[in-house]
Amino acid sequence: MSENKSGLNRRDFMKIGAAGAAAITLGDSSILAATPKRGGTITCGMAFLIQYPDPQQFTGTWAIQAKALSWEGLLTPTSIGERMRITKAKGPDAVPVVQPMLAEAYEVDKDAKRYVFHLKKGVKFHNGKELDSGDVKWTWERIKDPRTRAMARQALTEYLESIETPDKYTIVAKLSRSYASFLVANTYGMSPILPKDCIPAGARWGQTPDSPKEVAPPGTGPFVMTKHQQNNEAQFEAFKDYRVKGLPYLDKVIYKVVGESQPRTMALRAGNLDYIYAADSDWLNKVLAGKFDKLNQYLSLKDEKLVLLPVLGETAVVIMLNSHEGKPTPFKDVRVRQALNYCLDRDKICKTMSGPLATATAQFCNPSVSYWGFKDIVPPQTDIEKAKKLLAEAGFANGLDVEFHATPEWGRNDVMAQIVQQMAGEAGFRMKITQEVGMQYYGHLRDYSYQMQVYYAGGLDPMIGGGYTFFHTDPAPPYNGYSQYLGLKDAEMDNLFDDAISGTDNKKRKAAYKKAVQRYNEQAYLIPLYMSIGANAWSTKLQNFDPLKYYYPEEAFREAWLKG
Repeated sequence: MSENKSGLNRRDFMKIGAAGAAAITLGDSSILAATPKRGGTITCGMAFLIQYPDPQQFTGTWAIQAKALSWEGLLTPTSIGERMRITKAKGPDAVPVVQPMLAEAYEVDKDAKRYVFHLKKGVKFHNGKELDSGDVKWTWERIKDPRTRAMARQALTEYLESIETPDKYTIVAKLSRSYASFLVANTYGMSPILPKDCIPAGARWGQTPDSPKEVAPPGTGPFVMTKHQQNNEAQFEAFKDYRVKGLPYLDKVIYKVVGESQPRTMALRAGNLDYIYAADSDWLNKVLAGKFDKLNQYLSLKDEKLVLLPVLGETAVVIMLNSHEGKPTPFKDVRVRQALNYCLDRDKICKTMSGPLATATAQFCNPSVSYWGFKDIVPPQTDIEKAKKLLAEAGFANGLDVEFHATPEWGRNDVMAQIVQQMAGEAGFRMKITQEVGMQYYGHLRDYSYQMQVYYAGGLDPMIGGGYTFFHTDPAPPYNGYSQYLGLKDAEMDNLFDDAISGTDNKKRKAAYKKAVQRYNEQAYLIPLYMSIGANAWSTKLQNFDPLKYYYPEEAFREAWLKG
């Protein structure tokens, strides 16, 4: 069985460590203690950008990085720093999942079928309109419309039965069943609020002929998106009527696409970038050597005039396997899926990809940091002979040809694909690796036009990033009764995930979710590979940048300024 090479339990992860080597200062107060200064532009190196500037359509990392500047939701996930504080004082089970954002307060009835949100007053959109309950109602309805292709549609609206707006600042959601994940579905990463009628019904910003000509829709965030070139850069300019008086301090934030982590890190170290997402793992291994317990705290690299924030990842790299019965894929046979699973030595993959930064996994939620993770669910031991036997039973005694889609845009997945190709080849899988970037790559998942493909998974609960959308059937087009991306029809999985998102008894929900995780491992519906320690890094010129105050680090740009 695979080991947890980080050696950390959840309480260890939350601890503040002692000082490290002389070149590194932990929690250097000078990073945050400074006199505010207005103006200036920072340039950030990102792996990718939101595919199109329609924040209600996309929910992945690249989309959230844009939303962190321009768009907001009723709620926001509880910050990393607050999670640490509450965990230390009361234990991890006491940590609230969300906090108010555009909502002043909210109420949930005892069976989690009725939710009431009370909006903050005087909040302005970028077009000058004041936020009201009609905007929230319109947002929910637009996300529910299949033509929008909103990734949050299922999470937000599958059980949304009716919407009431009793007054300008109150909105009531009545659900058709008990649904505990509705709060998380209303965080800004999932369901950002846009002003009513800012785009015609059925249109998608930047994609359909009837899309407005402005760069992006108005939001309520501290910056306005003023430029979007998906393979090049996005620009965000300060919104002077932001709801928090006096913020932001910066005039402009630029996201530049630097797809690979090594040149991105080199550009930061050379002073050509002010901030980067996901520092290069080889560099990070050197910087963190002997200090892997110093996570979730700021490390000041004084010689390089840089700061980094290493965190234990909550996202798994996974291999998606297309099981759709109507598509030309061998993975509709459980024996072929299981055979591939037995081929893969995850510990070797971890060592090759990221060294001690990576930990093998068989699930989406990291048991060291997430309530929804399970320490007794681990990957199977590698067994090439068993894999060969399963392939023979499935009619592939002489092996089989498969196509493996991978993207070099994040995580060195092109390298990982070659490792998987070599390992699986021992059992008879003849893999053709197809490398793609951009919307073409992700479009294969939506229309099931792939056989196996690298993706990622992880999030806040069973519905939001925990697997519901992958494994639970979806009646709406274009999925038409199959699960999204994987093409499953598994009634048992449907029932288990229904139980995992129902009610307010988290112990019962967790027990159901554990059975779901066990089942998707037994059936090898997909293959989780590993999670990694990662770190964003930035120049010390960027002052008062405090990502621990937020859940997503780019939110902290609203309070940051450039050193004079």
